[in-house]
Amino acid sequence: MATGFCIECDTTLNLGKSPHKGQKVTCFKCGAVLEVINISPIELDWALDEDFLDDDDFDTDYDFEERAKGY
Repeated sequence: MATGFCIECDTTLNLGKSPHKGQKVTCFKCGAVLEVINISPIELDWALDEDFLDDDDFDTDYDFEERAKGY
């Protein structure tokens, strides 16, 4: 059984018999949503929120030069 550690609270997490890159796991203690980013050694990091990265959420017409002038 493979295990990893929660990067938020350091709780040992069970990842099953054969964890894989991209596998998501939720810490039962603190609720952090993590993702397996490396298999050997097992390494976890924050899972990306795909909805957050939706292109519709970004203002591509924002004018940084105008903002810098105080407009």
